[in-house]
Amino acid sequence: ARAYPPTHAPEPSRLLEPMSRRDFCSPQGLLHRQAVEELFDDYAEQFEEHLVGGLQYRGPEIVAQLISEVLAPQGQDDLGFVVELGCGTGLCAIPVRPFASRLVGIDVSEGMLDIARAKGTDGVPGSDGNLYDELLHMDAAVGLAKQESGSVDHIVAGDMFIYVWSVEHVFQACAKALKPGGTLTFTTEAMEEGESEEGWIERESERFAHSQAYILEACERHGLAPERCLRVDLRREKGQVAAPDAAAGSGEDAGKPKAGYLKGGAFVMRKI
Repeated sequence: ARAYPPTHAPEPSRLLEPMSRRDFCSPQGLLHRQAVEELFDDYAEQFEEHLVGGLQYRGPEIVAQLISEVLAPQGQDDLGFVVELGCGTGLCAIPVRPFASRLVGIDVSEGMLDIARAKGTDGVPGSDGNLYDELLHMDAAVGLAKQESGSVDHIVAGDMFIYVWSVEHVFQACAKALKPGGTLTFTTEAMEEGESEEGWIERESERFAHSQAYILEACERHGLAPERCLRVDLRREKGQVAAPDAAAGSGEDAGKPKAGYLKGGAFVMRKI
């Protein structure tokens, strides 16, 4: 098995291409997709232990918070038809399942889907029911295209865009699948100011980071308007020591990024 994170760097020449001009179906794009699939197939069995136990992954907590903050003021308690992109082993589905009338998960890794497939409605392997109503082994945009246009109430993508070759391509597919007024909740790895003039960068970790401005502009080009944009702690970064819990403080210090944690963005977009 590969060490984490594994090496799956495509040819450096592709980094010369601006993200907006990348051809999703180009040989480089397809190779990138294959590399991500192989990465998570190899990583599936250790994924939850490493990400949750070792790196204190906060994706499910962030997704649940965003959904409650957006839906609660509108008096909603039902998300309707939900599609989760990059669903992996189903971590982010656990807080979503009770509020979804139908939940479809999409992922490029069959190994990750095998683990999700074994979970019951409560997220525990072998328990009653199914966490997902349907699981699709395919790319996010392709899986969204399988849904009827304008049929999806909500899309969730926790920690998926850090591995996406073309965010534009996925946002376009989201906009097509969502109903008018439907929402997209997702996280990104945050790009620091001055890190790149392009609005995105592929780091030495081989993950993509994006600026908030880049994400907002890409969404708005496809009719997705911002409802919520937050700076969040996604998880501990490998090799860094997490700050003690007390460092989070209270009052004006509460919710601020903690030292030793990977900084990210959390967004809710609504189709207009």
